[in-house]
Amino acid sequence: MLRLAAAALSLGLCCFASAFVPGVQLAPLRTLRRPFAPLASAAVDGWTSALDPDTGKTYYYNEAGETTWTPPGRPSTAAGLRAAAYSGPAPESLGDYLIQRAISQQLFYSAQMRNEPMVSWLKKFQGHEHLDSRLRGEGRIGPLGSYELSFDRLAVTPFPEYLKALGTEPDSVIEVSYVKPARRLSARERANPYLNKQAQVVETYEQAIVTKNILTQLLNTASAQVETWAFHFTEVQKNDLERVRRDRQHTKTLPTDEMMMRVELERGGETAYSFFTGDEPMPLYDFDCRACDRFDTLRALSLLLDEVAAIQPENAFEKPYLRSHADVDQGDDQNRGSLIAKRRKRRMEAFTATFVQGDDAARGAAARDAALVFLTEFCDVWAPKLIKGDDRSVIGKEQFRNIPGMKEVRADDVGVDAPVVLEALWEYKDEAAYEVVGGGELVLPRLLGERLREIRAEVAGEAYKTLLEYVAPEIRKARLEYTDYVEEDDDNMGTYERLKWQTQNEGESEAYNHAAIIAEMGGG
Repeated sequence: MLRLAAAALSLGLCCFASAFVPGVQLAPLRTLRRPFAPLASAAVDGWTSALDPDTGKTYYYNEAGETTWTPPGRPSTAAGLRAAAYSGPAPESLGDYLIQRAISQQLFYSAQMRNEPMVSWLKKFQGHEHLDSRLRGEGRIGPLGSYELSFDRLAVTPFPEYLKALGTEPDSVIEVSYVKPARRLSARERANPYLNKQAQVVETYEQAIVTKNILTQLLNTASAQVETWAFHFTEVQKNDLERVRRDRQHTKTLPTDEMMMRVELERGGETAYSFFTGDEPMPLYDFDCRACDRFDTLRALSLLLDEVAAIQPENAFEKPYLRSHADVDQGDDQNRGSLIAKRRKRRMEAFTATFVQGDDAARGAAARDAALVFLTEFCDVWAPKLIKGDDRSVIGKEQFRNIPGMKEVRADDVGVDAPVVLEALWEYKDEAAYEVVGGGELVLPRLLGERLREIRAEVAGEAYKTLLEYVAPEIRKARLEYTDYVEEDDDNMGTYERLKWQTQNEGESEAYNHAAIIAEMGGG
């Protein structure tokens, strides 16, 4: 019935249009794409924002009757715009986040073993209660997405200071109280009201806290994360560069069997690549990989802002995401009624009234500043969501499927993963950032997204080096200084390197008898 009603309404509107102007087929009005809210939508120093009904763009006015297209308080120079824009995390902060996730992983392991004293001590050490599951009950683990996903949640930074604090913490003894399980009663005893009302017996015992053992377990988890994250960064770098290459092809290729197989593998669960830990599952691994992608994307957004701010007006249009002239579809006014043609012309004149005029240098400077404004507004909306992250598992995301062509509607305060941010730029397709007045028509957000992915590939390579050249040595240093680790007994090989060596010298084992595993991991 609803479809019939919609069809009847559509038919009625078409009949009305045909009756109004015989022989004319109305074209839909052009709408501006607004995937995010304007940066200065609220009142600033007595100024109020509003939408111009003719152009659909935001303008600003005050009580004195003054109006302007430019948000009040916005810096007028490229340097000022960049200074007010988002700045991403430092490369070294990746180590802080890795130790943060290692603590959460240890809390998960201890809760899984129902070792509540260890959970309680570890999360209280240096004030890390927030790293435990927010939905966990005593004696059980919490949902995977309920462990802290946000960045910069390690209370002691940089992370070597936390490892030092844990390594130098003296051993202690804590008193643990628990309710002794009641004696099981027979059917006859349960019928006796006096026996059936057993009083709870609370007993206590002393639990030794050996910080050296706790640190050893934490460092083992952190070392496994270094290997798995390093592998993930190499995959991200390879996949992003391949995606950019395909996007820049004039003739797009169809999905191959290999592409479809990779999609199916991504749906395999939350503990992929568990062979890094000797088949010991790492339940938070999938969330760690998504966090790595979020970290790379935040860094790439900051570097893209730096790149745009450094553009010189005379060379601005050498960048593929900036264009020298706005290419606006004027529409086909042939065989249209004169009234509609006049309205379209008047609407187009109002729409293009704010377009930048002048020589190439003037338009280049306007295009650069408009790109900075666009990216600043984009980061103001999406950076907080990226920092927070999506707390749903892969299976949880697939529980609800949108209608084809429809976006998922979620609350404004929820976190997202990196693909959502890249898709927000891709959605522009061939349209410009018309919502930015004074040069937005010269900015192509989809190509900004393409450049963002290319920079993210570079950041992934940088993160790989950070893990191997900064994080891993610091973990090794803490292991040598604060644990019983003996360097002479170590072959200085990680799980992957040891597996590769065994495969080459001792033949394939039954557990790892597929050469494709080594090839896929980059061992060649």
